[in-house]
Amino acid sequence: MTTKKQTAQDAYAQHRKDITSLMLWLELELEKHRVNAKGQPGNFGMAGDLECLKRQLIEALASLSHSKQHEIEDLLSESR
Repeated sequence: MTTKKQTAQDAYAQHRKDITSLMLWLELELEKHRVNAKGQPGNFGMAGDLECLKRQLIEALASLSHSKQHEIEDLLSESR
């Protein structure tokens, strides 16, 4: 049995596909979280969940884009 050696391009394509799937999954989980938060309007823990996730996403974006976290935060503030 011959096994194909994975190339960098193959690895990139698989990681990219996985990231797309994770982003779609994240969107589904965010919607479930929104519904749960709506039923608990006084629960600041729900807002805290999203604050933590926002920080993690800013870190990921900073890493991928080679930007500073504060630059991303500034752009985010400007877009509000």
